[in-house]
Amino acid sequence: MDSDFIQSGFVQVVPQRAQDARRLAEALAGSDAVWKAHVAPRPVPAAVVNGSAAGSRNFEPAQGYLDSPPDGIGAAEVWSLPGAKGKGVTICDIEGNWNRNHQDLPTGIPLIGGTVIADLGWRNHGTAVLGEVISIPDAKGTVGISHEAKAMVHSAIVNGVFNTAAAITNAAATLSAGDVILIELQATGPNGKYVAMQYWADIFSAIVAATAKGITVVEAAANGNEDFELPVFAGTGLQKDSGAIVVGAGIPPTNHFDNDNAYASIGVPRSRIWFSNHGRIVNVQGWGWHVTTLGYGDAQGGGQNRWYTLRFSGTSSASPIVTGAVACLQGRSKAKNGAPLAPSQVRQILMATGTSQVAGPGVPVTQQIGPLPNLPAAMQQV
Repeated sequence: MDSDFIQSGFVQVVPQRAQDARRLAEALAGSDAVWKAHVAPRPVPAAVVNGSAAGSRNFEPAQGYLDSPPDGIGAAEVWSLPGAKGKGVTICDIEGNWNRNHQDLPTGIPLIGGTVIADLGWRNHGTAVLGEVISIPDAKGTVGISHEAKAMVHSAIVNGVFNTAAAITNAAATLSAGDVILIELQATGPNGKYVAMQYWADIFSAIVAATAKGITVVEAAANGNEDFELPVFAGTGLQKDSGAIVVGAGIPPTNHFDNDNAYASIGVPRSRIWFSNHGRIVNVQGWGWHVTTLGYGDAQGGGQNRWYTLRFSGTSSASPIVTGAVACLQGRSKAKNGAPLAPSQVRQILMATGTSQVAGPGVPVTQQIGPLPNLPAAMQQV
């Protein structure tokens, strides 16, 4: 098979009866005319939901991930540079639902494809993701890392079923070189634990095609406490380079949260948090615990358009931090150099300049989740 077929030769088969899916996949996989057939994964948000809190205020001071390294990624430190707020970059978030009417989001965020999932969990998840990246800088609520970037969204439900590969392909057809796709999904792998979506061959190929177009793909590593170096993953996308920036979850710079003894000590800052997957394909990390953003309503209730949270967690909270950093870099490159960086350059810069991963009890650095982005250092490489 030539490379064009590998990148575009996947088709979606929707059986008349859902219970026939596995039998049909096995029959197709046994045919000499078919390279590979599998039942599509049923993804879920890559978030960890925990507890509630009280209070209502301007939440920007609680966004420690904006702060200077080594604690944060230094976003606020580089915003004075032309383009470094993500200007001229479009980000497409792929998942299940969003509250695009939230008071702290720009108006008119388009749904470019797929059917949203009518579920409050999906809706809160997508809203929280967008808040980290593009929430409005208006002295209330939160401010996005790359708040001058534009956003669009695409549901992973295509033709009535989950088809993440189609969502990525459709998004890539709409975006241009220098733009960003964020994959905010995870699904159950062969060990019964959540893994990154590029484990499945059609999704891996869709990511390869998107990065070949110059679009940077950011992908959650997932929350399975899984080692991607295990033999069971040999030959899969968990041991091959798709071109994506795969994001693990690290522990934030304080071990204490909300004055709640239940969360009194969770480990060493920038070490792997207990649920994050790890391996050589995991390139960089973001905060994986108690990220302040939109949605959920534990920090501020009222109507859903005014909901905020102090506790968005998981590789789902980590991946938008990296996405925002990517948009800031690309916006700066466009302003300074007149052209964006290649996806491979963006990844290399973030890995080379980031604040290093550290070891913690039971989580050595050999369980790779990569460094935390350091935007002031990264900007010097643009």
